[in-house]
Amino acid sequence: MTLKLGMTKVEVEEVLGVKSYDLKARNDTSDVYIYIYRVLDRRTFSFNTKPVNGKIATGKYVQLEIAYSKAGTVVNIESCNLCPDNLVSTSKVDFAKVIVFITVTLPVLLIYFGLKTRDLYFQGLLCTYLQVVFNES
Repeated sequence: MTLKLGMTKVEVEEVLGVKSYDLKARNDTSDVYIYIYRVLDRRTFSFNTKPVNGKIATGKYVQLEIAYSKAGTVVNIESCNLCPDNLVSTSKVDFAKVIVFITVTLPVLLIYFGLKTRDLYFQGLLCTYLQVVFNES
C-alpha cells in the first residue's frame, strides 16, 4: 500500500504504521501533521551493485509532512526538509566519560598491579635467598 491523496488520517497511519508525531500547523483550510518513521535501506558490500543484491536493513529516520483538509482527507504529502533535525539518536554510553574513566583508572591499576607483582617478585627472591643461606649452613 502507498500513500495517496484523498486518504483519511486512519488510512495514512495504517500505511505508515505510526501515529502522527506532532501537529505542525493548523489554519482555516487544513491541518498539517508530521510523521516520523524509519525507511528500509539496502546494504551492499559489492562493487557491482545490482537491484537484487545486498541485504535489507533498517535505515534512518525520516520526517513526513501530511496536510489534511477540514474534511479529513489528505491534500498534500511532502518530505519535511525544513523540519528541525531533533531526531539525533543518543547513545546510552557516553564515550567521552568512558575514555576519561579509562585514562584515569588504567594507570592506577597498572601501578597497583606493578607494585604488587614487584613485591611478589622481591618476596620470591627473599625466599630463595633464605633457602640458599639456610641450606648452606
